[in-house]
Amino acid sequence: MKIKFLLNLVLFFILPINIVYATEPPEKWYFYKVSKNTVLGGEPTFERERLIYRYWQTKLTITDKEVVIDKACTIPEGAMNEIVTPLSYWKSPELVDKYQKIFSEEKIPLENQIQIIKNDLNDKDSPCSKKDFTDLIKIGNFMVFMTKRGYLVIFSKNLEKDRLSSATYRGLNQPLNLLGHPMLSDKKIVKKINKECDYPDDGYYEYDSYNKCPLTELGIYFASVINKLDAEKEYSFEKNKDKFYFTKNQIKEFEYEIYLNIEKNNKLIDRLPIYKENILESAAFAQYYYIDNELKNVWLLNMVESDISQRVEKWRHYKINNTGHFKLLESISCEHRNRKGIVKCHNG
Repeated sequence: MKIKFLLNLVLFFILPINIVYATEPPEKWYFYKVSKNTVLGGEPTFERERLIYRYWQTKLTITDKEVVIDKACTIPEGAMNEIVTPLSYWKSPELVDKYQKIFSEEKIPLENQIQIIKNDLNDKDSPCSKKDFTDLIKIGNFMVFMTKRGYLVIFSKNLEKDRLSSATYRGLNQPLNLLGHPMLSDKKIVKKINKECDYPDDGYYEYDSYNKCPLTELGIYFASVINKLDAEKEYSFEKNKDKFYFTKNQIKEFEYEIYLNIEKNNKLIDRLPIYKENILESAAFAQYYYIDNELKNVWLLNMVESDISQRVEKWRHYKINNTGHFKLLESISCEHRNRKGIVKCHNG
């Protein structure tokens, strides 16, 4: 049975127009996770993190006539939907064993018969090109993309249940909040980052360190926050007739700051740089933030990332007083990693 696909690519703020000819209600599948390991073997790489960031808000809508891949891409006409055995599909018992292993690791049993939606797109410029993706496999309540590099991009029908069991994917189900990430309000995060993010930043390491390093979650989370702030152009809120709003200061091509401003009676009272980004050839510097819902406290975390390691430079806690000014309550500063690989931090 031939299945037609509507080519429908979402770029930036363009919303997809889905024309549905289905005679049955469409099935909706939501991003669940990316496999921890690859079928090809080898050490984990940044490719997994790129896939998580690219697809973590993606939804598949499947009918009897089309598949729409929301916010990512679509596979064009000509794909075939067929039921096959793993051996007839992968051709060799050795390869079947490898796929059975990786599917088993993700708690998805590879059955005796699998449903395949083939991808025959050879256009190199398409996000759904065969160069990046092979085929789509439907197994029970899961829909799985297989990438050329051997990762499984997994979608699920049971979104709420599966997301709850996916806590190790670093809080990507954390609701997006332009006030920042609540993780930063706990100063113990400084010690945790300096201990668990000590690995080379070149994509090669002996274990899945990314699952432990809080900076990975913060990086992915704030990328979405900044994208939304850019779309909002100006984001503001009020408390007791005081106006709080964000402004952006572009310093250089790869360096900018975002300020939190406090205004009383149309007069600027105080401002604080809450987000920073500075990318150099040898290192990248960032500052993340969290503002509580009561608009009484601000927490800031400065970090540096290089080919050698990642570490915290500074953590600070500010109080917003009744006059609309920022008052520093506590500060922790960290030194460069010493010869023993230890980062020493101190108050002040």
